[in-house]
Amino acid sequence: MARRLQYEGLKPEAFNQLKAKLQSLGLNLQHDSGSFKEKGVSGRYNYNPENEVLELDDLSISFPASMMLNMESLERRMTEAVEQHGGRPQQA
Repeated sequence: MARRLQYEGLKPEAFNQLKAKLQSLGLNLQHDSGSFKEKGVSGRYNYNPENEVLELDDLSISFPASMMLNMESLERRMTEAVEQHGGRPQQA
């Protein structure tokens, strides 16, 4: 099942640092928006630097990532990575 995550308070410099960290984990985010499908993790992303909001949509996990991750652990890892760079989950 695809999942949607949204984070706020992520400054542009922090987003660039987050992209570098995600790239070291195998997820390559090229610009402020786009999609990715690497190593069994796929989804779309949109970063709005003016509002400091990062949206991740249609997140899904397939093989080979499914051998080591489930959706809850992926969400936890993404949230930890964003929080390390000053962002926080957006409240509904």
